[in-house]
Amino acid sequence: MPITNAKLLAPVDVLVDSREASKNKDLVEKIRSKGIKVAIVSLEVGDYFLLATEGKKPVIVERKTVIDLANSIRDNRIWDQAKLLREAAIRENAQPLIVVEGSFYSLTRFTKWNLTSILRVMDELVLKMNIPILPTPNKEATAEWIAAKARSLGATAKKTVIRMRVEKKPMSLNDRILYVAEGIVGPILAKRLLSYFKTLRNLANASISELTKIEGIGEKRAKEIYAIFNTPWNPD
Repeated sequence: MPITNAKLLAPVDVLVDSREASKNKDLVEKIRSKGIKVAIVSLEVGDYFLLATEGKKPVIVERKTVIDLANSIRDNRIWDQAKLLREAAIRENAQPLIVVEGSFYSLTRFTKWNLTSILRVMDELVLKMNIPILPTPNKEATAEWIAAKARSLGATAKKTVIRMRVEKKPMSLNDRILYVAEGIVGPILAKRLLSYFKTLRNLANASISELTKIEGIGEKRAKEIYAIFNTPWNPD
């Protein structure tokens, strides 16, 4: 199960990742207001895990706004995220799904993004990686869909009870180092960078040309990584 921090749960309909829940309390409360049983846990993959009764497939949902999607395309994180989502779905015999929330019209009108570029990435996800994409106009619609889908997956009391670790072990120093690197480039490239540079200090001091030596990092991506470590933070 792609879950890390919970105890023996009573039957529930939807598991929500703790980070997603903390950032979108209104969305979670909207789901609950529809009579859906929700539990907040630490999911390793995805933002929502919709449980199912026997004979039906649960659904692992990665929720993104159109801005989130564009940003993950820009820095190539989308491919790492999609790979992990697909692997988790196969492992759990679940259906992977990406919910994209918001207006593409606004994104392309007020930014430099080209809609064709975004659609090309989306067709790769759907046609080559077999990850469906569900567009929703806003948070409320996303919550309505999650609630409706959860109900369609069977009665709460008949959904599988999940046994999980009672306590989450604190992250080791090694895990914390990897966590920092993953926040910059995603899980796959983080391991490649740390394998090559060994320490975060070495990574932070790397030049653009040194960064491009890593498989999967072109000049554009190298410049973005370099900028993260060398641009002063702006409190505004």
